[in-house]
Amino acid sequence: MTRRWTQRITAGAGAVMLASVPALLSTGCGDAGLDRTGPVPATTTATPNRSIGADAAGTVKATRLFIDLDTVRGTKNLTPTQAATEGCVQTSMFAKNEQIVFRLRVVDPGTGQEVDPKSIDHITVKFKNGMELAPAVYGPHPKELPNESYWAAYFVIPQDFPVGTIDYTVTAMDREGRTGVFTPLHFAANALLTVTAAVREDLSP
Repeated sequence: MTRRWTQRITAGAGAVMLASVPALLSTGCGDAGLDRTGPVPATTTATPNRSIGADAAGTVKATRLFIDLDTVRGTKNLTPTQAATEGCVQTSMFAKNEQIVFRLRVVDPGTGQEVDPKSIDHITVKFKNGMELAPAVYGPHPKELPNESYWAAYFVIPQDFPVGTIDYTVTAMDREGRTGVFTPLHFAANALLTVTAAVREDLSP
């Protein structure tokens, strides 16, 4: 049996509706407390807030973008043996001479779909100290199949970079002028990117 549900998320001045998606009712975790003895209530939908914009057909158009992001250790300055076990591993802790890779996707919350890369104007990562990385680039990772395509920005931590946390923001803009901003969680120090006192050997030729 499936039940369809609708999620509301904020975008700009109002709320938009994500496309309904099936929620599986199984014996696994996540369905505790569901009453299976009675009839399944009819799904209800709310009228979208038109203040955020709609086309002639009434389709809601979000005014802002959503960024989904994580950070992994790049393969720069890793030996082939190290790269096999440490490369592309999710982490927020990096040694000097290690490569931080910001991996991200940009989603239109009005449709719930990833924004076409041809529609993106630029994506930038900026540290709180004012340093701005080269714009993120879109491409397949790894280059050999099987792979996936997404946006990535890179930073190799210099040996003289200060030890401690790195606060940053990521901004995406599409060719229509819509923007999305990602900021990391700040409720605990280890939620931020952190540069340790350890130093990875520089393997640059």
